[in-house]
Amino acid sequence: MTDLPSFRDIAESLEKGEAGKLEEQILKLREAARRLQQENSALREEIKELQAEKRIEPKIELGDGVYWRLDGKERVGPFCPSCYHESQQFVELLDGSRYVAKTRWICTACNRVFG
Repeated sequence: MTDLPSFRDIAESLEKGEAGKLEEQILKLREAARRLQQENSALREEIKELQAEKRIEPKIELGDGVYWRLDGKERVGPFCPSCYHESQQFVELLDGSRYVAKTRWICTACNRVFG
């Protein structure tokens, strides 16, 4: 990248009436602005693509009143259906069968019980 003229350089050229040098400095600034616009456009496109990739929904199934994420053929979880519906977050459930009678799953985020 070429050295860009500073405000001081431009002001000095203007004071001295150096039209050719002033024009050259302005052209450098225009070229730098054009490159920045192209880079900005490319980065915005990359952001759109990354956001689209991020929005790919994971494969999930509802079983026993809770969500399970499918990782290949294996079920991972369980996850709280309430938290997933409210904030699209997978909050893993705590096995409550040893803590509370007849309660299978407990969500530590929203305190709901399942099963």
